[in-house]
Amino acid sequence: MASPAALNALLDKTSDWDKDERYMATNDLIQELQKDAQLDAAMERRVCAAVLRQLDDKSTDVQSIAVKCLGVLLKKVREAQVGEISDKLCSLILDGTDELRDVYSIGLKTLLRDVPRASGEAVAGRLAARLVGGVRDDAKAESRVEALENLTDLLKRFGAAVAKDHGAVLDAALQRLDDPKNVVRKRAAHCLAALALTCSEPHLEKLTTTLLRRVDAAGGGGAPPQASGP
Repeated sequence: MASPAALNALLDKTSDWDKDERYMATNDLIQELQKDAQLDAAMERRVCAAVLRQLDDKSTDVQSIAVKCLGVLLKKVREAQVGEISDKLCSLILDGTDELRDVYSIGLKTLLRDVPRASGEAVAGRLAARLVGGVRDDAKAESRVEALENLTDLLKRFGAAVAKDHGAVLDAALQRLDDPKNVVRKRAAHCLAALALTCSEPHLEKLTTTLLRRVDAAGGGGAPPQASGP
């Protein structure tokens, strides 16, 4: 197990001017985290801050290794740090630069896939409402796509844990079935399919009824109706 001094040295190198040094430092950090490394609260915060900072790195190789490091880090840190990571990634997806949004999204997908279930349910509760907000954002099609993709992943693994948000998810995803972007409409359909696996009977009935009405309207040549009320 690496000493605190060795870990601090690696963390210092993650800010090196040379991108190769930054890459190798993060790669070495992954190797140390995969061992039986026990991090105290202060070291957890420092490691998380360093890896999150690399998601903005100018080098795509460094960005990629940072995402890989996140997947390992999530299994080592306390729930509070996992929550901070999820909040940061979600903010970057919704409000960050367009050029790096796909990198941020991969990071959040990694979190939703790898986070231990014990802390994952609490994280899902923090994320659901914010991702729904991203789905409703009319200004950024790219944000809608990534929000829907991550919301779908969240529902597949933690759908039952966010039951209080099912109604908002249903309304937002149904609204996006009429989105001008075809890719958004497809992601909305995938999200609704994931929601159907765990939602309550009233929500499932609303979803089914609305979709059947849309099918009928499409067959009759009319405009698809808006989502019905609860």
